[in-house]
Amino acid sequence: MNGEHKEILKHSGNYLLATIANKALSFITVPVYTYLLTVEDYGVLNVFSSTAQVVAVLLTLNTEVAISRYYYDAENENDFKCFVGTSIRFSFIIFSVLSVLLFLFRNTLADYMGIESLLVVCLIPFAINIVLDGIFQQIYQPLLESRKIAIVSCISSYLAVALSVVCMLMLQDKRYYGLILGTMITFMFMGVYKVIQVNRYSLKGFDIKHLKYILRFCLPYLPYSLSSIIVAQFGKMIIGQQDGFNSAGLYSFAQNISALMLVVIVLVHSAWNPYYFKYMNNKDYERIDGDYDIIWRVTLVIGAFLSLFCYEMGIILARPQYLSCLYQVPILVLGYLFYQWSYVYLRNTAFAKKTIWNAVVVVSAGVFNVVLNAVLIKYFQSLGVAISFAFSYLFMLLISWIINRVILKVYATSMMSFIKPFIFYLPIICVSICFKDTMILSFETIGVKLIIFSVFTLFVTKRFYIKWLRGYFGASKM
Repeated sequence: MNGEHKEILKHSGNYLLATIANKALSFITVPVYTYLLTVEDYGVLNVFSSTAQVVAVLLTLNTEVAISRYYYDAENENDFKCFVGTSIRFSFIIFSVLSVLLFLFRNTLADYMGIESLLVVCLIPFAINIVLDGIFQQIYQPLLESRKIAIVSCISSYLAVALSVVCMLMLQDKRYYGLILGTMITFMFMGVYKVIQVNRYSLKGFDIKHLKYILRFCLPYLPYSLSSIIVAQFGKMIIGQQDGFNSAGLYSFAQNISALMLVVIVLVHSAWNPYYFKYMNNKDYERIDGDYDIIWRVTLVIGAFLSLFCYEMGIILARPQYLSCLYQVPILVLGYLFYQWSYVYLRNTAFAKKTIWNAVVVVSAGVFNVVLNAVLIKYFQSLGVAISFAFSYLFMLLISWIINRVILKVYATSMMSFIKPFIFYLPIICVSICFKDTMILSFETIGVKLIIFSVFTLFVTKRFYIKWLRGYFGASKM
């Protein structure tokens, strides 16, 4: 392994550890927040967090995301610093104007969303925190300061949670304000450090040439950024508005359990991507097919475990008031499986350097998600949101497959190699939903589930342990 590959693996490892730590934190906080908050307050908290992600994109119109791209086009270090300064000042102008508008229409937005106007105002500092963190990462990623990014990210996240819990314990009512307060205190401490670090690579001035570059790069990227958030988070927002925050809290709890799948997916994406590009450049398609087969079958096994044992996990993690929507976990897990599957084809757009098609796929899935939610929530409430989530990622999978096959024509593992093991996963969904009325810990139920899970795991992974056994006994004979 040469020095360049070692560098890639080192930085990938840093980002991987930070990502896993932050994703794991989302799951770790579930029992804490469900213990401290009522179901309705938990719903408000999740709707607020989802809305803050959308607002952070809208208040800057995504104008800060060109920094890391321009690093590779900059004439020299001063040119890059001048670009950073222009980007920050332009983002600040847009953010200031749109924040004033948000404040002026806070009551209208609060009535529409069904929340207090103070919460709408709190979206502004939350968005500042998200944007500042984005600028910090945009600067230091191309500088290969992965260790700094990972450390700052982990400290910010874990400190915010710790302070949020303390603030929640100090409040008797509306404890979701504790998370807002804890995050703001963290922002004051870590924000100062990030501002200092950002200023090191920012020069005063406002260059029109740089502004044109920002607009040309960022505005087309805006629908992609919004649609990515919408597919993942829109369900929480719309159910809070349409069916109340109690339903939003129940749905959010189910989604947060199923989001363990996202930890697995992020792990695979971060760790395997460098190898994918290496195999594709070498046209080592056999290795690609073999790795995808292992990744997919392991993902199915983890999905089966979450689907079958979501009730047991829910009982351990939360109070009984939170458990009524856990039957939706298998459907949400199905959505994450489609998401994992879709990356077989989305990766190819990056390899072909045609990332515009990723935007087409994600924006299409975002629009599809909004329409499907609007229709299904009227008839199925939170179940409709879960179905929309799963079908949106199925739609993303199909569109990315069609683009890869018809337009890009880049090599991809056969669709049938994914379909065959997936067919055997479908009964797991049906069995898991059938257990929805057995939300008690019993040895009989757990025993039946363990048998089903073991049989499924052995069947799906049989080619691997058969190959291992042959290799083991073959080695023993020698």
